[in-house]
Amino acid sequence: MRFLALLCLAGAAWGSQATSNSTTSALTSEYDDDDIRGDSVAPVSDDDVRDDDENKEESMVQSDTTAGSESRAEAEVTGWSRAMRVHRARHIRWMRNWSRRYTAWFRRSTRTYRARLAAARRRHAAARRNLKQIYGVRMMRQWRAHRVGGLVKVVRQYMRSLRGLRIRQARALRSMAWRYVKSRRHYRAVQLRRRSAHIRWYRRRMAQLKRLRRRRWVRRRRLRRGGLRVLKRRMTRLRRNRYLGTVRPSKNYQVSFNIKPFGTRYNWHNVLHFTTGGNYGRYGWRIPAVWFFSRSTRLHIRSSRRGNHDDGCDPRQHLPRHRTTKVTIRVAYGRMDVFFNRRLVCRNRNYRFPTVPRKRVKVYVADPWHHPAPAHVGQVVYRPLSRVVRRTRRGGKLVVRRMTRLRRNRYLGTVRPSKNYQVSFNIKPFGTRYNWHNVLHFTTGGNYGRYGWRIPAVWFFSRSTRLHIRSSR
Repeated sequence: MRFLALLCLAGAAWGSQATSNSTTSALTSEYDDDDIRGDSVAPVSDDDVRDDDENKEESMVQSDTTAGSESRAEAEVTGWSRAMRVHRARHIRWMRNWSRRYTAWFRRSTRTYRARLAAARRRHAAARRNLKQIYGVRMMRQWRAHRVGGLVKVVRQYMRSLRGLRIRQARALRSMAWRYVKSRRHYRAVQLRRRSAHIRWYRRRMAQLKRLRRRRWVRRRRLRRGGLRVLKRRMTRLRRNRYLGTVRPSKNYQVSFNIKPFGTRYNWHNVLHFTTGGNYGRYGWRIPAVWFFSRSTRLHIRSSRRGNHDDGCDPRQHLPRHRTTKVTIRVAYGRMDVFFNRRLVCRNRNYRFPTVPRKRVKVYVADPWHHPAPAHVGQVVYRPLSRVVRRTRRGGKLVVRRMTRLRRNRYLGTVRPSKNYQVSFNIKPFGTRYNWHNVLHFTTGGNYGRYGWRIPAVWFFSRSTRLHIRSSR
């Protein structure tokens, strides 16, 4: 009977040892939560780790494929600028690199976790073997001495030691799994924040590029409709054969630019040149063109018209060095006017029939046929002009429609004089000033001293809103 009891106790001890792996898995499974299962692998099971890695790889491949499909869908949108295409390509390349690094880190961390888990299991198996060997020797001693009570005591001690060893092993495995899950959660949160920040920056930059493209498209649409065309904005030094683009010519137009000379040179030096093809000898090859006189900052301005392909106007004033001057060339209403900082400096009245070429006009700053002028040029603007004077229903001519503030040297247009006429206008004074102040002036050329120079003209008296009206007879 004693022998049978001893065999039963020994079999129970060795059977509990054989089932230690399943007991450890059961203990660790109690600490798993839904977040750990959904976000990473189970702490101990290799099959769950493998399944989680496959899911991660599939999610990364799917995100990469989605980015590629989005890029193809957006690439089908017509009218993208080169900057938008380059920015989109950089975004796709960054997303692919991010996805590759993200997946590689998860694979590497999983391999590391598996290696550490296998090493811990080997250590725990060695500890169980040592414990079994030690208590096996003690039980053999008690068995050979025929001490049943001592044998039962040794078996109980072995069971308690084995239970404690299993608990320590389960705690170590749970701690290792929790550190692994925590590191994966932290890395995932950091990388997702980084990805979100990059996507926000990409969308903001794309919005900026789209707004810029929309503004350019609006300018091109205005150009097609004959509107304002800004050819050059920043002040840069003149360079030979610098091509800016083309404009659609108009019968009445205005060209304005800012210029800042910094020296003088020998011979003709070009500032800007509007041409349909060549330099000199045909209509449309100078509409207009501007040069510096030799060893001077005085402007030589030419614009072709019917009967003379090289007519123009040469202001007597010299441009000041190292100072910016706004030059405005206006060809409209039968004459060419040149303004320096809104001040009339030259006029040619022979432009009743200006040249209007059918081809688009090329713009050079400076042209390829002359040396560039020693100056900086910016804010080159081409503005086609429409007729300002319009006829009314009763046969009169409406010059100004809206109420605007009076401004010096504001030219409205021309009218055909009549022996009997009527001039009407609405006026709203808002103050008084010292000396004579003009309201309107109809003239054939000058201010005072000849017939036709005041037909009529209206002023305010000094420090008063009383009208002073004069008309020659």
